[in-house]
Amino acid sequence: MANDAAFAPDSSPAVLYLLDRHVAWITLNRPARRNALSADMDAELRACVSRAEHDPECRVICISGMGEGFCSGADLSVAPGLSTALPYTPQPHSLEAFRFGYLIQARKPIIAAINGAAVGVGLVLAAFCDIRIASAGARLGFTYSRVGLVAEYGIAWWLPRLVGPGASNDLLLSGRLVEAAEARQMGLVNHVVDGEGFNAHVEDYLQALVERCSPRSLAVIKRQAWAAHEQTLLESVRSSQQDLDVARRSADHQEGLQAFREKRLPRFSGDTHD
Repeated sequence: MANDAAFAPDSSPAVLYLLDRHVAWITLNRPARRNALSADMDAELRACVSRAEHDPECRVICISGMGEGFCSGADLSVAPGLSTALPYTPQPHSLEAFRFGYLIQARKPIIAAINGAAVGVGLVLAAFCDIRIASAGARLGFTYSRVGLVAEYGIAWWLPRLVGPGASNDLLLSGRLVEAAEARQMGLVNHVVDGEGFNAHVEDYLQALVERCSPRSLAVIKRQAWAAHEQTLLESVRSSQQDLDVARRSADHQEGLQAFREKRLPRFSGDTHD
């Protein structure tokens, strides 16, 4: 259902939202502008993620773009003469104040279905999602140096962790666009799928998460993965042991074991809380 307006009955001018089979499909909906990110779209996107996060029927979130692009960057047409159409945010003193901190703090996994070009802040948005699936025809790049800007929203911190320092410097300094296949080789995206099979692959991947994975496990593993970037190895080992002790006593663990013995799909509770 990625990138398909027919499946988005609950819509706003800039963002479409649909909950279907426990997946929240969030679609940037300004195809004439290649889904360039405006202040309104930015606010609506945040609201849609919050809606999905608080809906007990939602287990996984998918962000994609309508039409031929994922997100072409900030919408300069909204405020001609300005370097960005997004409002200035003071220097954040907490993750809540960071523009894309809500993606990291969401307990549910967020998948970016990159159906087309992802450039500048559009690629930052995708990078802070948990998993990235790209169409083979997508082109991706951080073009800041080519328009007199600099790396924004913490991407200079996060990108080396995704692709390594050398590839990160290449992408950020040159501002070049890369094809999806090269992005996959770098580790910038997780999967690359031919255009005709893109939507089906995304749906199959998301349904596998819904049907086979414990929502509680997904939430804890996501928290562990992000927290590890700020932890020493010993701190990570200690905290993961605490998480494991709790998980072993959880109803989802018992259900997972029972389903394995009975050779059936598990029926997890849907609760994401510890």
